[in-house]
Amino acid sequence: MGDSKVFEKIFSSQSDRGNYTPSKGYLSYFISYIGLEDEILYNLEIFKTKQNIDSRKDIALFTDAIANPSDFDIINYFKNGLKNYKNSTEDVDISILGFEEIDYKIKQAIDKVLKEEEKDFTNDRVKQNFIVKIMAWIKTYIGALDINKNDAPKIIFYGDIKKHEVYLLLILYLAGFDILYLNPNSKSNISILNLEKYKIELEEANIIEENVSFEDRVVSGEKIDKGSVKKAFTVGAEASKRISEELLNDAGFIKPWQLQDRKIKSLLLSSTIDEISIYWNQPLKLRPGFKFNDTIVETPVFFSKINGIYNDKNEYIKFLDLLRDSESSTFIEFNGDIDRFSKEFTREAFSLSFVLNSKGIIDKNSVLNNKEYSISTLALNQQIMILEKVEELIEGNMFLNGLSGEDKIKGLFTVLHMDKKLVHMMNNFDYSLINPKLVIYMYKSIVFDKEVVFLMLLLSKIGFDIIILSPGGENNIENVINNQLIDIHRLDKMVYDLKLNLLEDGIPLLKKIFGKRRRF
Repeated sequence: MGDSKVFEKIFSSQSDRGNYTPSKGYLSYFISYIGLEDEILYNLEIFKTKQNIDSRKDIALFTDAIANPSDFDIINYFKNGLKNYKNSTEDVDISILGFEEIDYKIKQAIDKVLKEEEKDFTNDRVKQNFIVKIMAWIKTYIGALDINKNDAPKIIFYGDIKKHEVYLLLILYLAGFDILYLNPNSKSNISILNLEKYKIELEEANIIEENVSFEDRVVSGEKIDKGSVKKAFTVGAEASKRISEELLNDAGFIKPWQLQDRKIKSLLLSSTIDEISIYWNQPLKLRPGFKFNDTIVETPVFFSKINGIYNDKNEYIKFLDLLRDSESSTFIEFNGDIDRFSKEFTREAFSLSFVLNSKGIIDKNSVLNNKEYSISTLALNQQIMILEKVEELIEGNMFLNGLSGEDKIKGLFTVLHMDKKLVHMMNNFDYSLINPKLVIYMYKSIVFDKEVVFLMLLLSKIGFDIIILSPGGENNIENVINNQLIDIHRLDKMVYDLKLNLLEDGIPLLKKIFGKRRRF
């Protein structure tokens, strides 16, 4: 299912779960996710989950062993209530959470677990001690939750788990709670459950050896979120249409330039080649993941590298035309010259070291007051946003070999002096409409300089689609940045030193005469 999909499913609404009706009650999930696929994405999802927990009142989080009940008033209340216990908690007059319907479901669930797992409960004393423990846990840790009739309350348990804790999760699940068990290191005791019998979903990925606490993952995820290093999974075109309709129904028509006073946070789309084709010329508001609030616009963008070409050259040329013929596209046939991207760096440019301190913080006033930079013609809020994104790039762990002091100066220089065409594209970018696009065709075996990649990442962060076409499939960017930041696609075959004029030799004459005029 993948890291994002697991979290997406557990936080899905009841209306998205298919067969929910008020008479049936909640349709709840028990998902056990063992291992992880992508450490960066996993940490980001943990951070977002913690944000959900902090903003909602219907989620209980356990990141360590649950302490044995210690409130003697609660313990004695349940012990006294069980004096007349005769193999069924449904018959005893005990209030657990104070909601009659939920209390009844919890009692039913306890009885079912005692019956199905009877090998672990050999006599009445063991059973009653277990019941008291479970009810006291629920009273103590679940009692503070807000129970909403329209959605299932949620329990999230991270890390190794003891047998009775497993049974607690099972009982709450059978009572209608959503359960998400997370353990990147092992199955722990969750394996004692009969998954098929209880309809528990087990998702397994790569087991990792290092034990990282939930809290440490939250911290790491926050850094990733701050740097907008996010990945989402696109849905099909039909789902895009539904998202668009929901957006228009909920938010109304988005007027031109209505969102320009907000900051941009890019959402990197992980997609197929077909989905790139589908969404390439679609407004951002129709892409999955687009949303905005009073301060931020989340813009779903492509940052993809496509290695090789199709066996059918005409099919590849057709795809190439789709990318470069968009009115919002700038197409670069890259031969190693930086001047297509930005002004060439000179030794005098090291004077920028005076506006960038050792912590990677920019003296923004010094930059804003200098009219020699190409970005100086943008609105002040856009210039400030660009400088803040530069700081995020410097702070983030995006480059494989890190950034030296010189790399940081070169990166800042390249951004400040970027080609005027890129600046014009920014100035013409209405955040809800078709976004600017940079398409780079790599016919030579060249590894990008860090400052060029720095500029690409900056453009991605402010809403550009970036597509790198590499017919030979050389590792021209993979050897520079963390590969989690870019989607890699591989076509049918690798062809080296394939210039565009050689590629297009196979185009029929009529297409050359009557086809679209291409902008190189």
